Order: sequence, then C-alpha cells, then structure tokens
Amino acid sequence: MPTHSAPATSDLELLHGISVALIGEQDSRALYSKIVDAAVAIMGSQFGTMQALLPLDDPSGHGGSLNLLASHGLPPEALAYWEYVTPSAHSSCTAALKSGARAIISDFETWPQIAGTEDLEAFRRTGIRAAHTTPLLTREGELLGMISTHWSKPHQPTERDLRLMDILARQAADLLARTIHEEELREGERLLRASEATQRLLTDELSHRVKNMLATVQAIASQTHRHSRNPEDFVAIFSGRIQSMAAAHAQLSTNEWKGTRLRDIVAEQIRLGAADETRITMSGPDVQLSPEAVPKVAMMMHELGTNSIKYGALSKSSGIAAIDWKVTDGSLQLSWQERGGLAIVAPIRRGFGSTLIEQSAASAGGEAIMSIVAEGLRWDISFPLPLQTMRRVSELNIVGDFRPEARPVAVPKRPAPARPLAGKRFLVIEDEPLVAMDVADQLEHAGAVVAGSAGTRASALELIATTQADAVLLDA
Repeated sequence: MPTHSAPATSDLELLHGISVALIGEQDSRALYSKIVDAAVAIMGSQFGTMQALLPLDDPSGHGGSLNLLASHGLPPEALAYWEYVTPSAHSSCTAALKSGARAIISDFETWPQIAGTEDLEAFRRTGIRAAHTTPLLTREGELLGMISTHWSKPHQPTERDLRLMDILARQAADLLARTIHEEELREGERLLRASEATQRLLTDELSHRVKNMLATVQAIASQTHRHSRNPEDFVAIFSGRIQSMAAAHAQLSTNEWKGTRLRDIVAEQIRLGAADETRITMSGPDVQLSPEAVPKVAMMMHELGTNSIKYGALSKSSGIAAIDWKVTDGSLQLSWQERGGLAIVAPIRRGFGSTLIEQSAASAGGEAIMSIVAEGLRWDISFPLPLQTMRRVSELNIVGDFRPEARPVAVPKRPAPARPLAGKRFLVIEDEPLVAMDVADQLEHAGAVVAGSAGTRASALELIATTQADAVLLDA
C-alpha cells in the first residue's frame, strides 16, 4: 500500500485547513485577508496582496487598474502607494496583467524594466526585494484579479510552492467570483428597491399633479363661467385658457418636468395668442422657472395678452406692449407695459384676473401692482427667487379683465339664498390660486366669511397663528 511523505501530508493538511477557513467565512473583506494569509503561509513570504481588476467604466475613475483588496505585512504608506496599480506601473502584478500568466521577479534590483523608477524606490522603502503574482481566473478564463507574495530578499519560488499556489488561486478565484456575484445581486436588489421607490414617488407625484390639474381646470371653468357674458364668450375664453395650460405642460414634458426658462414661456404664449407678435417685445436675463410655476406664469402671459387685445393697447393698430424682467436682490421683477392704445383712467371695477394676481402674489410672499401711467396700463410683479426652492413663488401670475370704459351700474339685489355657513369664519390653505379663489367663492356663497388665504407653508402657519377662525380648509 503506497504511503505519502511527510511534506506531502503536511501540504494536504495545510490546504485542508485553508479550505475550511475560506469556505466558512462570509464577510468578503475577512475572506480576502484569509486568502492573502494563506498565500503568505504557502510561499513563506513576508508580504502578500490580493487585488481586483476594475472594469474600464468603474465609477472610481480607476478603470483598468488593479485595486488592493487585502494585504499582509505592508505598512500604511505602502498601502496608500499600491491602493491602485495602473497597467503602466512596474511590478510583478502588472507583468502578469500584461502577459495573462504568472509572473516572478526574483530580484527587483536586477530587473531592468524597473531601474530608475519611483516603483523601485517604493519597493526599497518597504523592504521588498522579490515578488511573484498568480492571476485569479474564473473557470471560463475571465481575469478577476491577482494574488501576489513578496520577499525581503531575492527569492525564486519552488515548484512545490507554485503548485500549492495554483490550488489556492483556484479556490480564491471561485470565492472571489462568488462574492462579486453576491455583491452584484445585492446591488441589483438595491437598485430594484430604489427603482420601486422612485416609481412610487413618480406615481404619487403624477397623481398629485393630475389632481391639481383637474382641480385647476374645474376652477378655470367655474370662474370663467361666473365672469362670462354669454355661452359664446365662455367657450372662447375657456378654450384659450386651456390651450395656454396645455402648451405649458407640453414645454414641461419636453424638459422632463425640470422647469422651463421664463423667456421660452413668454415666447410660446405670445406665439399662441391672437396678437401680432411684432407688436410685443420681451427683454430680460435667463431665469429658470420651477415646474410648479410654469403653468401659472404661462396663464399670466395668456391673460395679459388676451385682455390687451380686447380692452387695452393691442386693441388698436398703434398699440404695443413690452414685457421686461430683471433679477434684483434675489427677486424677479417683471413688468408688462402697454403703450399707444386707448386713453384710460383707473378702473372702477376689479376684474377676476386682477383679484387673482394680487392674491397669488401675496400668497407667494411677493406683490403685484397694477397702475395707469402716462404711456398706458402697467403691471409690476415681483417675487423671490429661486423658484426651484420656493414652490409657490410664481403663483402671482394671472391677470384678468380690464375694461377702461366700465362704469358702475346699479343692479337690483336678488333674494338672499340659504346660507348654511352664515357667520362662520374660514381660513383657506391652498397652493393653487385659481382653486383657492373658487373655494373662497363657494364658502362665501354659503354665507361664510373667508378671513384669509395662504399658499405657502410659512404664510399658512403665520395666518393660522394670527387669525381667528372657526375652521381651516386645507389643501389635500
């Protein structure tokens, strides 16, 4: 019966002990350290390293380099120097990387390729004189990384050492492939969870936007009907407002709902309007509007243009309008100035749009002022920037009916309807100014007193703290 020599038995025991230690380890970093310790034990070296080959598109910016996973015996400065080893460096691991096979440098001092390089000085500082590297290959032949051992004196590994190293490298490659696969699975699961969370967020956001849009459309219909003279008037005005809103949403969709430049909104609304584009000018710096602000600014431009065509300077062939804006002390200052139209005086009756723009400005922490100057009608609107962080800043936007010829007319009062909320004081908290106005109208129709409204969190908290009310109606 054949017998094994003592060295062979010792080698088997060594490999068995290594296998047991490696297979039982679940932590990847601890596993890599045990592999390096095993390599040092097999080769009788003073130092050892294990490296992973990074893909070319690695986000670390070190694609194509060897990244240090674990080490044995190296001082901190050496760990920093060899954390990433590029293919152009001089070492046994880069020699193996270039050849795709094992590399042995028995004496760095006599290796001609490294002479006079900083790499040689690094080996000298660390006390390394010789090195060997065995590639870590998958069973399909894919290079995963390197395992290396280093000696403090010139050294040539024996065939026995290299055979044992091949066995260890096979185990190490299998384990490294396993851990890489597990990490990829974990990363895939993380990305899946993140994707699902993003999908939920997008779904919730879409639901919120759809609800807001439908509420806005309902409010536009209600307010337009309330202020229209006849069905034909309602259809024309309502269609124009819906077209304006649709164009704004199309611009947002084109920009992936990241907002739109103020200049683009103004230009598109002028293009859609009935006015001669050559009679309207615009001037101002690039200002990016938030997604929440875009539809309201678009409606503002629509209302300004429509009302000017009907009642203002653009109703006359000699009339023009100028839209100018600038940024001053962190606020956007926007003006609409009409010239060359009708001779007008301050209006007696406040229209739907005028009230809306003033309420919106106040709810956003800004102001909107309409004035009659020598040239004609003028609106000055200001609100804080940036719009991206002030979700409701631009809700000061919609200018409505202005009829310079209007005169007060006595209208007989109708019998008062039933008012179930008579005497009750309400606060309206709603970030959509059109919706806020519609809600306020309905409350007042039911006999309630609307003591105040707010469109931002800060203004809402201040309003609730300073205003007495029986109830607060909150935006869902």
